[in-house]
Amino acid sequence: MKKFKLNKIGRRFWRTVCVLFGLLVIWNIYYFSTFTRFRESAPITTTVSHPDYKNPIAEATTVLAAIGEDKKLPSFSVAVGHHGKVIWSAAVGYQDIDAGIAATPKTQYRIGSTSKAVTTTGIARAVDAHRIQLEVIIGDTIVNWTKKKWDFSMQQLLSHTAGVGNYEDFGIASAKYTMCNCHEFTTASEGLTVFDPYDLIFEPGTSFAYSTFDINLASVVLEQAVGTPFLEYMEANIFQPLGMKDTYGDHNRPKTEDFATFYETRNEYYREFRSFEQVYDINLSYKWAGGGFISTPTDLVKMGNAYLKDDSFISHDTKRKFWTPMKLDNGEVNEQLYALGWRSYLDYTNPNLLDGKTPVWMVHHGGVSKGSQNFLILFPNYDLVIDASINTNVADFGIFSDEVYKIANVFLKTIEKKEKVLYREIKLSIEEASVK
Repeated sequence: MKKFKLNKIGRRFWRTVCVLFGLLVIWNIYYFSTFTRFRESAPITTTVSHPDYKNPIAEATTVLAAIGEDKKLPSFSVAVGHHGKVIWSAAVGYQDIDAGIAATPKTQYRIGSTSKAVTTTGIARAVDAHRIQLEVIIGDTIVNWTKKKWDFSMQQLLSHTAGVGNYEDFGIASAKYTMCNCHEFTTASEGLTVFDPYDLIFEPGTSFAYSTFDINLASVVLEQAVGTPFLEYMEANIFQPLGMKDTYGDHNRPKTEDFATFYETRNEYYREFRSFEQVYDINLSYKWAGGGFISTPTDLVKMGNAYLKDDSFISHDTKRKFWTPMKLDNGEVNEQLYALGWRSYLDYTNPNLLDGKTPVWMVHHGGVSKGSQNFLILFPNYDLVIDASINTNVADFGIFSDEVYKIANVFLKTIEKKEKVLYREIKLSIEEASVK
């Protein structure tokens, strides 16, 4: 019987397959060897526990303890506000696992795109001060910004209907900043370098495309309007007045002992967050406004409380504008129910909220960053605010948000719904705008 022999091309093919298979095996051995099993304990630290909410806080602490026992998140920090006060703040797990440093409500996290809601708050204050007009065309007036085919308004920037692209719409010149995260920017205006060379991806108002860079551009418009650098303005008009001492632009302030270590996790295993398999100092200064703020749940709840308390921080009319989902030129509301810097769900239901059937008005924004996630929610009709942060990324944001909803539900079901006249009027106005 004649033996089968591979020709030269066949031998080369199988040799290549074997080499690739060997490299794959080596890679997997290396990759999984870099992960460490979570610690057995998951301490809980509480700094605020209002006595008037003793029962819901006890129940919420049980939910928090279960998150720690699950051993899939290095830490989970949460704060809750009601009637303008922070009524509970607590954290479970570790700010730094290897060093054994427990997370506390003072632990500072990257908040990702929740930065958009923070920036928008600063812009809302400028609107109330008559320094910015939302509907005025501004596309041809921005310094360090090349005039494009179409112009747009601040309202379109804040609602992601201006046509500014996102990461996937930019080329290699942009990727060297957005992928490496290793370049230092000292002003918001400098950050326009990342995306200024690229055209708008659609005519403003005709479509919706969520983009970090819409909000980055809006921050430059803001600083031009107020005559103050973006971060200085935010410090003077938002952070200081609200006592948000732990909120700042990434790399604009030296890291403190409360700065979290960020991780990648797989089931019950973790390793420090890596970019291109390298552990280094991630720098997000190119996108402070759209995704580069550092903060704590307590600070973000203070901001949410300021919205809900009364009209003294942000006016009734401005809140209505900023919480009304934006319509496109064809009259349809955009697909994400995105308003101005916030998503606004008028009748939201979720199995983890109330009975799973009762709708609730929810104004919110979530964020995903390098080894970190955040979720900020305002429930205007309950005068309730909740925010949570974790120092890892979960593949499905819903895994994280469901835990936030569970804690929110503990308070929602025990707080009497007293629909303020203020918010009844805003909600009715939004509903009317949505059907016109």
